[in-house]
Amino acid sequence: MAIVGMLAALLVVQHSASLLPLAACALLGVACLACVLVAWGLHPGPRRTLACLALGVTFGLAYGGARGHWRLADQLDAALDGSTVSLHGHVVGLPTASPDSLRFLFAPASPPPGVPTRLSVSWYPKPGTPLPTLVAGQGLVADLRLKVIHGQHNPGGFDYAGWQFARGVGGVGYVKQLTLAGPPPDGVAGAVDRWRQSIRARIDAHVPAETAALLTAMAVGDQSGISDPAWRVLRHTGTAHLVAISGLHVSIVALLVGGLAGWAWRRSAIAVLHLPAQRVAVLAAAVAGVAYGAMAGFGVPVTRSVLMLLVACAALWSARHPPPGNVLLLALLGVMLFDPWCVLAAGFWLSFGAVGALIMILSGRRGRGARWERFAAAQLAVTLLTAPVLLVLFGQVSLVSPLANAVAIPLVSLLVVPLLLAGVFLPFDLPLGLAAWLMARLMDVLGWGAALPFSAAAFATPPLPLMALALAGGLWGLLPHGTPWRTLGWLAWMPAVLWMPPRPDVGGFEARVLDVGQGLAVHLRTAGHDLLYDTGPGYFRGGDAGERHVVPYLQGLGVGPLDLLVVSHGDKDHAGGAASVLADVGAVQTVAGEGVDLPGKPARCAAGGAWTWDGVTFRWLHPAHDAVYRDDNDRSCVLWVSSAGGSLLLTGDVTARVERQLAEAGGWPRSDVVVAPHHGSRSSSSEALVAAAAARHVVFSAGYRNPFGHPVEAVVSRWQDAGARAWRTDRHGAIRIAVDATGVRLDAETDTARRYWHRPRSAGARLATPAPIE
Repeated sequence: MAIVGMLAALLVVQHSASLLPLAACALLGVACLACVLVAWGLHPGPRRTLACLALGVTFGLAYGGARGHWRLADQLDAALDGSTVSLHGHVVGLPTASPDSLRFLFAPASPPPGVPTRLSVSWYPKPGTPLPTLVAGQGLVADLRLKVIHGQHNPGGFDYAGWQFARGVGGVGYVKQLTLAGPPPDGVAGAVDRWRQSIRARIDAHVPAETAALLTAMAVGDQSGISDPAWRVLRHTGTAHLVAISGLHVSIVALLVGGLAGWAWRRSAIAVLHLPAQRVAVLAAAVAGVAYGAMAGFGVPVTRSVLMLLVACAALWSARHPPPGNVLLLALLGVMLFDPWCVLAAGFWLSFGAVGALIMILSGRRGRGARWERFAAAQLAVTLLTAPVLLVLFGQVSLVSPLANAVAIPLVSLLVVPLLLAGVFLPFDLPLGLAAWLMARLMDVLGWGAALPFSAAAFATPPLPLMALALAGGLWGLLPHGTPWRTLGWLAWMPAVLWMPPRPDVGGFEARVLDVGQGLAVHLRTAGHDLLYDTGPGYFRGGDAGERHVVPYLQGLGVGPLDLLVVSHGDKDHAGGAASVLADVGAVQTVAGEGVDLPGKPARCAAGGAWTWDGVTFRWLHPAHDAVYRDDNDRSCVLWVSSAGGSLLLTGDVTARVERQLAEAGGWPRSDVVVAPHHGSRSSSSEALVAAAAARHVVFSAGYRNPFGHPVEAVVSRWQDAGARAWRTDRHGAIRIAVDATGVRLDAETDTARRYWHRPRSAGARLATPAPIE
């Protein structure tokens, strides 16, 4: 109960907008000691159980708060945001190189005030500049442009700032100049990382790139080389755990080494007289598990597995046989003490959930049946108990996971991992080649499964109470035969699966301007329809905002397919995510501006066209049917959405020339909310548009510290002087616009989903450039 209480307290701390003061943490520490004394003096019973629970809660709140303050003190000072400093230090962990970039963690030596002890550094040199070969622990002198960590803020989106905070990174830096500063220093951590890097280099040298990335992840825990298509296959088949070193891999290594050590020890009659072979096997298994954990970088699944192994080995060494659940709980305690931010990681919940399911279904049962029956029951239990976590974290559940894992787990555990380890440690490459061939064939099979139309089911992300109900029902359903109402436990799944977020009433609508960086994506919902206006940017170095931000947001709402997808014009910052949205969500109908390349035959927007959904009117204002424009921005589809409660104007990237033409023709209707054209550039938001729209709110969709200076301060002031309140995605995250019979309301994601590590975005933040480039 104390461990469960600590887990609940850490969940509260890591989902809080602010931390308790250090003085309050100290008082909670005193209360924790009082709980220890109370629990120690009570006899077993309900009161002692409550005292233990209070002990865990108070300790978790005090420990999590104190560690949070400690880490907040090691963040980049906002005064240094955008500045360039020269630092001496060394590389931490494994550097990641691509043909045109280099990324690594950097630990400055004696960092100056305001500079954190660990930075995430990227280098994108000019074309033709050779990249140096860095090794773990390499000393460097680097001129870095420092930046406070910020990420996009969208409902259900990936919290980049939280991920960096959890792994101890206090800021990011971009290389201006880099000089190697001598050989790597001596040290255990650096030596282990260089060993891991040499293993990665050997795999890369003898295995094709796509398969090498998978084997590298299984050997040394480095997943940075796995491509987005490979991740998609693994997610859709529920087999992503295969490339995350976990209990499966650690157990294999411990069993192999422990078994061989015990077998060799038994060959000596003198040796067994001094120490039993069983204890030698246990000791060898423990050492092998710790060594393999070091080789894998001690991620959360690896740490959990190694701790469980050490607890089990300690029990076997002392001739004790603790219940498997106690071993799991002690491992949980160790992981939380080691990393109080582990509760934020998907791998934490999936790892402990899967092991808990296996313990429930395989231990303490009579009449276990055949091995294949136990294996099938274990696969079903893992799938059912981890499904609520997958729903909350990823918005989808793999329907082919039990079958895919039935093939993949035996193949990986019995063949791929032993061959991979043999190839790593033996001086010849045949085992490595065989492991690569088997993994490539497995990915072919998994790719076929992922391509099936029913491979994964997407659901709206249920609220926490419904997820807890589904999890409790799954646990009840896995209890032994004879448990009362056992079958009805599975019905507890239905509310979570069938739940859909509330939609606007008839006659109202809701729009959300997503935080996609330097681009635009707006989702509109009526009582029964969904429209997406633009899809965010594509990224120069691969990927797009559609895949990373828009699709997870839409899947979290249970949207699919869209009733209408609008791509206003062909600029990459508006159309870059269209392919991902169409592939993962789909659309019944598409409308695009002139020159936009989309699959199928999208309709063209033309001024005068209109339709009504659920009491909400949609009308195209621009371009005219027969108009010809040389500037692609002026071809943008301009959409006006209106209802009895208010109106919204979506302007794309039209320039001041089109704005004046429409104003002279009386084509601009009065609008309560305007999404400013062209991200608030100087070439748009003319006096003609501002005066004609007479908006009460204006929303600027722009990237934080973008090189163009968007939105330009003069443009923001122009709207504000006209009486509009300014909202900016680079400061406020996603902006929600709710229109109903009572009027228009706006709110910001940074206000509704703030965490204590989120840094306020400075008012004047932008890249230091000689002049803004439009």
